[in-house]
Amino acid sequence: MTRPATRRTRTGGDHRLGARPGEVIDRSRTIEFRWNGVTHTAHPGDTIASALAAAGVRLFARSYKYHRPRGLLTADIFDPGAILQVGDEPNVRAAHRLVEPGMDVRSQNTWPSLRYDVKAVNQLAGRFLATGFYYKTFIKPERLWPTYEKVLRRFVHAGEVSADSEQPYFDKRYAHPDVLVAGGGPAGLAAAVAAAKAGASVMLVEQEHQLGGHLRWGDAEDLRLRDELVAAVEAEANIEVLTDSVVAARYDDNWMAVVQRGLPHVAERLVKARAGTLVVAAGLIERPYVFAGNDLPGVMLSTAVRRLLNLYAVRPGRRAVVFTANPEGDAAAADLRAAGVDVVEVDARHGRTVVRATGRGGVEAVELSDGSRIECDLLVVAAGWTAPTSLLNMSGANPVYRPDAARFVPDPAATPDGVIAVGGIAGDGTREELVAQATAAGTEAAARALALAASRPGIGGTPAPARDAVAVPQLGLRHHPELFFALSTGGFVDMSEDVSAKDILTAVKEGYDSSELVKRYTTATMGPAQGKLETVNTVALVAHATGKTIAETGATTWRPMYTPITLGALAGRKFEPIRHSPMQPWHESRGATPLIAGQWVRPEHYGDPAAEVRNVRTGVGIIDVTPIGKLDLQGPDVPKLLNLLYVNKWSKLGIGRVRYGVMCAEDGVVLDDGVTGRLAEFHYLMSTTSSGAGTVWEWAENWLQTERPDWQVHVTPVTTAFASINVAGPRSRELLARLTDVDLDNAAFGYMNVRTGTVAGVEDCVLWRIGFTGELSYELHVPASYGLHVWETLMATGADLGIAPFGVEAQRILRLEKGHFIVGQDTDGLTKAYSAGLDWAVKLDKSDFAGKPELAWQAERGEHPKLVGIRPLDASVVPEEASQIISEGGYIVGRITSSRMSPTLGHPICLGQVDAHLADPGTRLTVRLRNGSDTTVEVTAGHAHFDPEGERQRV
Repeated sequence: MTRPATRRTRTGGDHRLGARPGEVIDRSRTIEFRWNGVTHTAHPGDTIASALAAAGVRLFARSYKYHRPRGLLTADIFDPGAILQVGDEPNVRAAHRLVEPGMDVRSQNTWPSLRYDVKAVNQLAGRFLATGFYYKTFIKPERLWPTYEKVLRRFVHAGEVSADSEQPYFDKRYAHPDVLVAGGGPAGLAAAVAAAKAGASVMLVEQEHQLGGHLRWGDAEDLRLRDELVAAVEAEANIEVLTDSVVAARYDDNWMAVVQRGLPHVAERLVKARAGTLVVAAGLIERPYVFAGNDLPGVMLSTAVRRLLNLYAVRPGRRAVVFTANPEGDAAAADLRAAGVDVVEVDARHGRTVVRATGRGGVEAVELSDGSRIECDLLVVAAGWTAPTSLLNMSGANPVYRPDAARFVPDPAATPDGVIAVGGIAGDGTREELVAQATAAGTEAAARALALAASRPGIGGTPAPARDAVAVPQLGLRHHPELFFALSTGGFVDMSEDVSAKDILTAVKEGYDSSELVKRYTTATMGPAQGKLETVNTVALVAHATGKTIAETGATTWRPMYTPITLGALAGRKFEPIRHSPMQPWHESRGATPLIAGQWVRPEHYGDPAAEVRNVRTGVGIIDVTPIGKLDLQGPDVPKLLNLLYVNKWSKLGIGRVRYGVMCAEDGVVLDDGVTGRLAEFHYLMSTTSSGAGTVWEWAENWLQTERPDWQVHVTPVTTAFASINVAGPRSRELLARLTDVDLDNAAFGYMNVRTGTVAGVEDCVLWRIGFTGELSYELHVPASYGLHVWETLMATGADLGIAPFGVEAQRILRLEKGHFIVGQDTDGLTKAYSAGLDWAVKLDKSDFAGKPELAWQAERGEHPKLVGIRPLDASVVPEEASQIISEGGYIVGRITSSRMSPTLGHPICLGQVDAHLADPGTRLTVRLRNGSDTTVEVTAGHAHFDPEGERQRV
């Protein structure tokens, strides 16, 4: 890689140990990355956090609210003290993300530096930022809300994203494994192998970068078993392994969301998996202990220490106090001694506990319950475990609390048949007992999944024969002391959200006396770790404050998602095809300004929209309207469908006639509008708005397939089968007569009629005589492959008539002059038909149509906003669209929906929505402009500002 001329470089120094049996780093290579501007070295396989720890870094971040110094706590994906900015990506889990060459890693929301963060002054204001601070402070006065918002925004602890950030690629796939195993520890590996050997297809999902779970940082026998189980998995062709992935959610019938990371050129992939059986092998998560100073850099869990020592060969300190209540803590002490660390053990099983850690910027000493004080730079905590039962909770099985084990455990009686819990989450045992239990469970999981598959219609179709269930051994629970908090000294319960033990107790005193209420009032368990580290301690404090047991208090509910997931992964692939008409090359060659309208690229104008408008009003112009939605309707029951979809009547539409129609959703809100023409006895052509083509097609099919399957109607989308051209202007008949065999005489082909014929030598063209522009006009729909030919022929033939193309902007001006509204611009998601001025179209005497009950109610009530024509009194002011219409008291009473300067009339014109009592013609209104000034406008007699009688389009 290219190196700068001058730089500061730091390497691992003596914090990097010699080779370890289970290490995952590649010592044969080194890579460089930057941390807050300083270049560091790492080995492939290092996480960002392990590489920095190897370089002696203890301070990684500042806390959310008080900006207290934070270091590594868990050294895994849940670590609340190692959430960093990497390049333009915020909130990166540095204890999980692998180092890559050239990474630019920075601390988040620190200024001027991580070490000297001025926002740490918040610690001095801690008593003013107590429980419910936001709720209590930001209620009144309302006028200060904008100020509060500005201040709070400066304290948001969420990193930065550049406006021109490169967008990563996200992917999606579907999978249908017989068995899905969540967790790749010893139990998950054994269950996967057993299920595969029983004939099932298996998806094995592991959150870490390697398989093996806690075996990876264990002793020689642990490593031997890991190698044996991983080799067995690799030998089974029926097992698909997803590492650096997580089962984020489980829904009904084992429909699961799996987030897959670490793929080349893919940021995240969302795998939507339908499994026959779910095997939950999530293991256990080590639980922090709550005491004063428990968030200081240098306070780590025993699993974090063993990860650093044995996976990354990093010594996390020189003199350690190990506070242990279980064999895992004892193993951490042994590993530290083997690494040359001076260790003092404090055994909770003998009654001694830690009550306080002290130090400036990191641990320097520990105070014990017996009053003694021990100097150290590392405090290791092994105080208990949390069973991550979220997938079981999502299955409907709430955990039960076992005081003898000091943790919540799954309830086998409440677990559905399609879900099996195995390994540490289900109970305790030796390596051999865990593997034996998981092996039996994997075999049973395969049997259940294969029996389910055999009974599905279209696959087997018959119930599977009766079988004897595989006996799955029950794991016992090892006794563990209940260690949650040192109440006398306080400490932090949720280090992601800076929620202290005092905050929890205060919330209970203020009446929030359940774990669910405390969670919402204090935000405990609502941070990035989503309760995996905090839930049990929170519940224990609530229980203590209310005088209840932990079992009586109960845990909060874990809902999807189990772990944070990017919005990009939820959105999936970018399905954004670029669509354009066959005439697009012509538009580009003439310098048309492109307009992105949904998926379509259209010509907005050809240089001067006002001149284009004047040319249509005085001569002839053509516009490319190919994006207009077009549906071919055939069958004897088409009138029934039209009567159901549209608010107006269609039974008597004659052959060769066209009618305008409006569709409403079932809530009466305007859905779409367009015209439909009857080409033959059982053949119709429907047009929709450009943006509504897909929606209307789905709307029609939904009614036909779910409510009216007996109707004989075929709906075929033909939007791209035709190129569409609107020929508009007083001389449009003269031009088109030169190119078609259709009789264009007004008596033969009047307004709102449709004909088929030949245009420019092209057969099977559809000609509509309609008038969106307010002029004599013909809308041509020609076979798409001939679109450019017909367009160029029109331009050449009409040269002597002064023909010119016009774009979407000119069309918008023309339709606004004529008073035609646009769905989605002059209407919104609340605009019902009567509010759009469609009283004349709504036929409540029809037996039924979509939205009728709501529209009947709206008509009866009468008090609804109305769409009106508006003319500004100041001819030099064009109110911006979306400008608010205000009353004398400053209240919002409407808005401007469309506005333009009219080239035809020489003054500004508008449409707008106003309250009903302001809709009378002649009413004067005040419009608040974007710059804060006001202008006066007047309601006109109708929507149309030009040719309100429609004489020009009927000639």
